[in-house]
Amino acid sequence: MNSPASDLAPSPPTTALLLPGGGARAAYQVGVLKGLAHLLGNQQQNPFPVFCGTSAGAINAVAMASRANDFGDAVAWLEQLWLQLGAQRVYRADTLGVARNALRLIMSLFNAGIAVGKPVALLDNSPLQELLDEVIDFEAIGRHIADGSLDAVCVTAMNYSLGCSETFFQGGPGHAGWQRWRRQGIATPITLRHLMASAAIPTIFPPVRIAQHYYGDGALRQLNPISPALHLGARRIFIIPANGHRQNYEKPIRKIQSPAFGQVIGNLLNSAFIDSLETDIELLERINEMVALMTPEQHATLERPLDPVDLFVISPSVDIDTIAEAHAHELPLSLRMFLRTTGGARYSGGVNISSYLLFTRNYIEALIALGRQDAIDQSSKILSFLNFAGRWNSLKFSTKTTP
Repeated sequence: MNSPASDLAPSPPTTALLLPGGGARAAYQVGVLKGLAHLLGNQQQNPFPVFCGTSAGAINAVAMASRANDFGDAVAWLEQLWLQLGAQRVYRADTLGVARNALRLIMSLFNAGIAVGKPVALLDNSPLQELLDEVIDFEAIGRHIADGSLDAVCVTAMNYSLGCSETFFQGGPGHAGWQRWRRQGIATPITLRHLMASAAIPTIFPPVRIAQHYYGDGALRQLNPISPALHLGARRIFIIPANGHRQNYEKPIRKIQSPAFGQVIGNLLNSAFIDSLETDIELLERINEMVALMTPEQHATLERPLDPVDLFVISPSVDIDTIAEAHAHELPLSLRMFLRTTGGARYSGGVNISSYLLFTRNYIEALIALGRQDAIDQSSKILSFLNFAGRWNSLKFSTKTTP
């Protein structure tokens, strides 16, 4: 008996959601997901079989994976989690504690022994660890993989001991670990430690020990941010950077001056969080162009076949540093004093460090609203990318509804 035509049709490519880091900026990702949930009619089915996250993006990815059986409910829950955040639920910012940590951080530059025993960092993020341990059901990830709601989830961290990028992933039996130049994939159940390690912004949050190694923010040395999604079988990737992908290099600068220490650190953080991603996106676009030009005979000569990878990148349409500047006064006094002293609070065409640390409701609401509107503004493109183009006709008249 001949099989029905539907049985012979190739299955659609696996779609991954890739969420890079950015501290408090990652609230923008929640807004985009909120807009997407609205476009999809708050459906239960998860459109992303693979979740990949780094730093604060790892928190969003794992949180979504832990509720992968109901996408609309997961997005609504994640939004409420972010709206409940305040600085006091992410880090301890008492003036004496920040001053003491800053002194230890400076002393460690001249005496490596200062960091022995207790890792050095400006802020103690144990409140965030306690919160995530309380609200995220890590064991649910395995159940969702078993019932087919989820294929795989991964988080990336930097191994300080080995100087390489390590991606911890939890997925079905079809996924195996990988080893590449200065990066590797390790199969393991995702735990709170993996999450805290990936989100440990260097010098700001302390490194995390896993087994015999200390780990820090996954954006460090992550030379190929898209690679984990490809290793986990994705051939269609939806990327939400928490930084300005649409850079305008001609915007006016208020004052030209020698950069202060804080401004230099801010630019280093921005470089870690977005430069590698943009380079990887450009590289993949070039490979796609090359694959499209190859003949079947040329494909046959390859040791491993090259498949085109579809990418969709949605990034902030408004400069997040400008938004952060309007909310910088909401930071705890101790941090405002520190940033003012180091120059990290000045916005003169550089990067405002406070944009990474502003876990305040007003700032988070502003980023969520921006992300949602950016998703609504690109409704037809997003639905087409996710193969929901048919739904566009019924939604195009309701995409300007209030949040």
